[in-house]
Amino acid sequence: MKYFEKEKLEIIESKISSIQNLNILELGVQKGNSTKMFLEICNRNDGYLTSIDIKDCSTVSADKRWKFIFSSDDNFEYVDKFIANKQFDVLFIDSYHEPNHVREVFYHYFYYLKKNSIIFID
Repeated sequence: MKYFEKEKLEIIESKISSIQNLNILELGVQKGNSTKMFLEICNRNDGYLTSIDIKDCSTVSADKRWKFIFSSDDNFEYVDKFIANKQFDVLFIDSYHEPNHVREVFYHYFYYLKKNSIIFID
């Protein structure tokens, strides 16, 4: 893991590590560095992580506090079936870094956030 990525994850962890019953939506898994960090926090704080990636990242973890959705994060009709009736404390956008895509997923998943949620965009 590159230094700046480790530093980024440490900053994110410091902002969310005290939230109990944490519910996180992660867009983009890749190697699973952020996924594993989120799961550590979820296991300490009785939380749950839902991750979406266009690549099959299902082997990143077998943690019972994790749901992996194998899809593009802008396939809203498909993804919404898995997250309907959920509200998230954290939205982490680290998938396709093109500005129009980020805007599109931001505005869609914004409606799944609890009041006073935290959004991280990489």
